[in-house]
Amino acid sequence: MSEARSFLAQTGRGSAADLSRFQRQAWSNLVFSVTRRCPLQCAHCITSSAPDRALPLLDPDVASRWAGEMEDLARLGLRHVSFTGGEPTLALPQVEAIARAAHRAGIATSVVSSGSWGRSSRQIQRVMEALGNVIDSWDLGYDRFHAAFLPLENFAQAANAAAKVSGSVCVRICDDRGAETRAIVARLWQQLDPAVSLLVQPVHALGRGRDKPASAARARPETMLCLATGPFVREDGTGGPCCAGLAYDARGRHPFDLGDAARDGLVAVWRRWREDQLLRLFRLAGLTLPLAWLKEEGLSAESAGDGHVCETCVKLWDADGRAATILRERAADPALAARLDDLETTLFGGRWAETAEQAPAYDHVA
Repeated sequence: MSEARSFLAQTGRGSAADLSRFQRQAWSNLVFSVTRRCPLQCAHCITSSAPDRALPLLDPDVASRWAGEMEDLARLGLRHVSFTGGEPTLALPQVEAIARAAHRAGIATSVVSSGSWGRSSRQIQRVMEALGNVIDSWDLGYDRFHAAFLPLENFAQAANAAAKVSGSVCVRICDDRGAETRAIVARLWQQLDPAVSLLVQPVHALGRGRDKPASAARARPETMLCLATGPFVREDGTGGPCCAGLAYDARGRHPFDLGDAARDGLVAVWRRWREDQLLRLFRLAGLTLPLAWLKEEGLSAESAGDGHVCETCVKLWDADGRAATILRERAADPALAARLDDLETTLFGGRWAETAEQAPAYDHVA
């Protein structure tokens, strides 16, 4: 174990190299939301997850089919998969099946979790036996919101267990009250393995957190690039553009429908995400043009003021679909495609390309 713990504050002011690396990694990433169920009901949850709602789990048969695609995806250039929710360990066999297949294929794996499974040694053992040797990194969350449902001692047991068997564990702490956050950080510092990193980040006005007061200096959204982390595949097979604002908020209003991975396969959804020209514009050039287009059409975005880029994106989409239609039509301009190709080449030294010329056919069994 390392004796030096890293401590970071997420300010949104990283270097251009940091942003470039993050954006490039998204090309080869895939996110699975295996359920929106969660034993906790944190007031800032961006997916509005809860224990008392009849929310589905990923079907085991679908998980098995997706596991069978990992080798094909690795050959095409997929390098990382992550599992989130809700609480992904509630669908433990499904996560294990996909993660083991990804691990065998040389794809890195990570889990985003509340650490709620730290409540008992039996739960910890069950999770570690299933995932301990196939998950490369753990992204755990704990702050005053989690503390309302999960004692810090139980969370620390989960984080320390993961640190013993995995190469990387990071704890994210959402900060909206400085004194309380500092107290929680101090206690985490005392109870966590030195190998565990701590990261403090702001609360975003998404999901149940939309009513929370802003905890960080706001920025003009048109100056920020979309930080999509790769296609987001929900437990029902549907695909979304990101694991943040549009994961569940604005669903059915935004234009980024990637189809059904349970029907079409993961390769198809992954390619649709990369090839969507409007999403490419968001990711490569930010929201400047989309906001200007909406203004020209007399449709001012509700969120055109200060705010985080993810918060702004969620509020772009009106209920009647007019904004989605306008932006989709504008983004279809072939001249824009050429400009985005040039921009991608300038930023990254070339356009992203699959490592195999032809993807295998997806043999779906109903």
